[in-house]
Amino acid sequence: MSELLGSGPVQNPSLPQSTTFAPMVTGGGDPFIAPMNKPASVVHSNSHMFNTAKFAVKNLMTYFGFFLAAVLISLSTPRSLILQYIPNTYTSGGVPSYMGAAILGGVAVFVAYIVGTLGSSLI
Repeated sequence: MSELLGSGPVQNPSLPQSTTFAPMVTGGGDPFIAPMNKPASVVHSNSHMFNTAKFAVKNLMTYFGFFLAAVLISLSTPRSLILQYIPNTYTSGGVPSYMGAAILGGVAVFVAYIVGTLGSSLI
């Protein structure tokens, strides 16, 4: 490149002096031929990948807890066992009332929390 451009600034007699520029000078050799400042060996750590996978599995356990709680509450036997001793939890048609639905929702959240916490502590 220096043979083509020479060692001085690029000169073009048809342009004013303010528009002529010196050739670009880099700090060393050609990085494509002989890379500069490259360490002999680089130690890679996969701890970030491990932490990401660990948190993904913990979050999956929380979702599994909510799924299990929804399945548990939707079954008639656990629902009747939970609500049979609490007054005013069923309507006259045998459907859970608003109070019964709130109790079932609280039990579902409790079950989801327990399953999510126990499942994520195993990891």
